[in-house]
Amino acid sequence: MTTFNDQVAAEATIAEQVWTTAFGTLMVEVAACFPRRDSRLLAREMTEAMLMELERRNCWTLAEALGHDGPWRLQHFLSRGSWDHDLARDRLASWATRELDDDQAVLVVDETGDEKSSTDCVGAAHQYSGALGGVGLCQVAVHLTYATPRGHVLIDRELYLPAAWAQDEERRLLRHVPDEVCFATKPQLAAVMLHRARELGIRARWFAGDEVYGSLELRRTARTLGFDYALAVKADHTAATAAGRFTAARLAAKVPAKSWMRMRTGHGLKGDRHYDWALIEVRPDDTPAEGEAAGHAFVVVRRHRYTRELSFYRCHSTTPVSLAGLVTVICARWRIEEDLCATRRSAVFPAQPGGIGGRFLGSMADLMPKGL
Repeated sequence: MTTFNDQVAAEATIAEQVWTTAFGTLMVEVAACFPRRDSRLLAREMTEAMLMELERRNCWTLAEALGHDGPWRLQHFLSRGSWDHDLARDRLASWATRELDDDQAVLVVDETGDEKSSTDCVGAAHQYSGALGGVGLCQVAVHLTYATPRGHVLIDRELYLPAAWAQDEERRLLRHVPDEVCFATKPQLAAVMLHRARELGIRARWFAGDEVYGSLELRRTARTLGFDYALAVKADHTAATAAGRFTAARLAAKVPAKSWMRMRTGHGLKGDRHYDWALIEVRPDDTPAEGEAAGHAFVVVRRHRYTRELSFYRCHSTTPVSLAGLVTVICARWRIEEDLCATRRSAVFPAQPGGIGGRFLGSMADLMPKGL
């Protein structure tokens, strides 16, 4: 028993040392984002407090955990403090992806909403949010996760500014929204983050997302930037084959019974999850430039074993790829759900001037790669 306890204590000590070293390296990476020593120390304190076992995480509870007289220092730092949150985002993304680097890395995009009590918050409006389970007063942001077998981590975000907000000059002025921030669709925001990932030199082969991000424009952008993709599409999505042009639903109906393959796609509370899958080769419709290699395009169909409910995915690969390989990429999409759940358990802090970006540092603790 003593030997076992000593072993556990030694392993815990080593794990703490590894984590402390990684956290110290992370804070060195973002040190240049804070022009003052006190702001750097406060950022470190706040991040460490985010990792404490607190029932709720907001400026009041974090300040209490840190022994501050009140939340005002944290509130001032997040709302009006002088620090470069965009540079912090880029430094954090570069550091995290270096730690998790993998030749088969997948960039996953998805949006989530934070419930708000008024429309005073930048971008807050009555809009759909999966996190709320329907339409509600919320602030929506599009996020990007970097996922590999070694772990996964959120690396980028863009606030979605509804058209009504973007064209309201009075509200923009009152909330200090920069002139360069205009209305953009969620796929357009995803394209901005893909461009930024390439500019930062982040290595990833694949890009994945749900039906919102399966548009032709975004798929062409992904290919232009050198990404292969596996993006969910609707049943009425059309694709060209040697036999003609069909919707995804019609293509699925033509799959012979013996062509479906049952594969394990993960493990849930009730055990392993298995679905039936089918691979249908189609013609690429998003080749960026004339004369460029067309690559390999597919529609992948997932069928529930019992309900027979179908899901469809438009995929492209520059090199030959198996159905099992595409299923692995498609299933990597759920990593962003885990990351977003982690950020929702964290605090949602006051934003930077203009409401752009404060939430990202507020969840810096969640940017420590899962699996590190």
